[in-house]
Order: sequence, then C-alpha cells, then structure tokens
Amino acid sequence: MARTRKYRIICLKRSEWMQKKEDDFITDWYNNADLVFWRPDRAGYTTDAGQAGLYTAEELEQCAGSFGDWLLEPVWCEE
Repeated sequence: MARTRKYRIICLKRSEWMQKKEDDFITDWYNNADLVFWRPDRAGYTTDAGQAGLYTAEELEQCAGSFGDWLLEPVWCEE
C-alpha cells in the first residue's frame, strides 16, 4: 500500500486561536485552537477534522484566497 501526502486546509478567518502565553509550546497552543477546515471540493466549512477535505498539491493550486487567509495541515493517506 502506498502512502500519499495530502493536505487539510485550515481557514484562518473562521478559526479561533487562544492567546499564546510566553512559556506555552507551539503544539499546545495549536492543539487548543478551535480550527475550521475546508470541506471536500471546497464546499463549505467544518470543525470536524474527519469531515475535512483532503487536497493534493495540484488541487491546492485551484484554491482561491488571499495571502495569509488559510494554512495547510499535512496528512499521510494510505492509497
């Protein structure tokens, strides 16, 4: 079975980020955020990572947006 790298798109405009304290680890701050993901086929949003779309690098080129309004979360998928 081959593994393929795909990406979840996190909508920064709709996600909520707690204030990071000086001694917090970045991973703790990230894990405590209320993230909003793009759904498959760029069809809306979800807060459930399991319902988020998984996009290839090529598909990301078709995703609109302005600089800095989304973030990618890499995911390894079994194919």
